[in-house]
Amino acid sequence: MLYRFVSILAVVVSTLVVVITTNAAYAQSSSDSLSEEQKQQIVSNCVGIRNSLNQLHASDALLRVNRGQVYESMATKLMDKFNARLISNSLDAKAMTTVTDNYRAALLDFRADYITYEQKLSETLRIDCTKHPEAFHISVQSTRELRLAVHEDVQRLHRFIDDYRSSVGDFLLNYQRVAG
Repeated sequence: MLYRFVSILAVVVSTLVVVITTNAAYAQSSSDSLSEEQKQQIVSNCVGIRNSLNQLHASDALLRVNRGQVYESMATKLMDKFNARLISNSLDAKAMTTVTDNYRAALLDFRADYITYEQKLSETLRIDCTKHPEAFHISVQSTRELRLAVHEDVQRLHRFIDDYRSSVGDFLLNYQRVAG
């Protein structure tokens, strides 16, 4: 399982390098329109770019499902159950429930942003980059921004996981001090 995850991660990273490198030359243009040379580069690299984007699309979908399941399990199987146990024992779970609520909101953002990103990537893949290189370029740029939003959502989820861990640690220290 770990080998498969590392393989998928390697494909994602290499795909990103290809897409970012290919599009770096296009980002140098300060205006929205591309030069004829830039358009020609897109047309001549169209097949490779599309292949990279298709690989990214497939690997992102798999990562989204796997991460989504892990994130959901953390909320339902760990956070909710621990919080409920504390509350049922009349213990103060306010810090943990607050973090859990924030985590759930971040999880909803992650899902919504991923759907928006996936739809935009699918739309980008439907553009014929040999006939419409400028539209393709603009769509790739928009897709990249949406993917960055998903990445920021993941970072936020991880911060809430860390916050939850800290609040549990604080609770345990306080409980030991009071009980002991």
